[in-house]
Amino acid sequence: MSIISFFIDIELKLKQYKALFLFLFLVWLGGFTYYAFHYPVCDVWAILLYSLAIRTPPYQSDFSSFYTLAWPILLEVIVFGFIAGELLEKYNPVITSKIIAKHKRNHTLIIGYSHLAERVIEYCVKNKKSFALIEDRQESVEDLINGGHPVVIGDPTQVVNLELASVSKANEVFILLSDVRVAVICAEKIRKYNPECPLYVRVHEEHVQEYLKQPHIRAFPFSTSQWSMNDVEEWIEGKKGNVIVIGRDMLTHRIAYRISQQEGREIYLFDDVNDGIEFEVNQRLHLINECACYLSDIEPHVDLRKVSQVFISWKKGTQFDEALYLTSVFRRFYPEIEIFVRIFDDELVEIVKKYGAKTFSSSYRAFKLLQRVVNKDSSIAL
Repeated sequence: MSIISFFIDIELKLKQYKALFLFLFLVWLGGFTYYAFHYPVCDVWAILLYSLAIRTPPYQSDFSSFYTLAWPILLEVIVFGFIAGELLEKYNPVITSKIIAKHKRNHTLIIGYSHLAERVIEYCVKNKKSFALIEDRQESVEDLINGGHPVVIGDPTQVVNLELASVSKANEVFILLSDVRVAVICAEKIRKYNPECPLYVRVHEEHVQEYLKQPHIRAFPFSTSQWSMNDVEEWIEGKKGNVIVIGRDMLTHRIAYRISQQEGREIYLFDDVNDGIEFEVNQRLHLINECACYLSDIEPHVDLRKVSQVFISWKKGTQFDEALYLTSVFRRFYPEIEIFVRIFDDELVEIVKKYGAKTFSSSYRAFKLLQRVVNKDSSIAL
């Protein structure tokens, strides 16, 4: 255990025993005050020894007798119990991670534990770069907490959590949240405490990006969806035939709308959550408000013989099995169709490739692209 860790552990236990130590101090103060008034001829040193029960006063009152009996018991239970027992116990890892974060200086602060954030942290750990993380879902970061990494569990828009993550001392900040409103609020508050550090914000909406670029925030907004679209542009260039797009978020809608701008192509967007998309729908873009997990869900709406490309763009990793199943059945029954699957976990890429599908939007690729745009002194710079 390093000296810093030792003092952090001491601080943790002092916080837990704060009320008990305060009670002990008040008891001692009461005893000191009593002896000062009832033995005015004695000097301060003698009164101090009486209050500590080290020396017995010239004559004992009932209070003095009780105090002399009670004080050693309180001292033993609180002070010696703290020293002998509590310091040897396993500390609360959540509190420990929070205090470690508070002591960070010149570090990389990451807000939001997304797939991309996971890559940033992996790089920092591997290359021994100082970092801290703010995340409001404890279950998502249990491994980081148990590993003794600096993590603050809580709402990143609350000033107390930003202060616990030592935002004013951060060398750079990455806001990698999916909630645009929370991301903007965080950016505003961070600039009040750290007006100079580079601030990188993942946000898709162009009007929000323009707002974050304003002088009072001076953030660098970027869109992983736009980076993914660069791959999509290459795959759809010069292609013909109808297209199936499956998903529920902005990237899914963006893919469908972009392909619908190509002449002679019909696009079938399967989205069972949204009843519309952010873009102007044209006659070639057909929105189907149904879930598409099986071929039997798709065949009533689409003539698969006329389909040349399928984009499976589910965002949640929990739907990987549905994506893999669709990929396999398309490959089996319609081998001429090109399949593109959105994958966040790069460990799963090879599984999808076995079926001849291409992958996009992986966190590893997004991280590599992010490395190209950060400042040269960034912890993740190439």
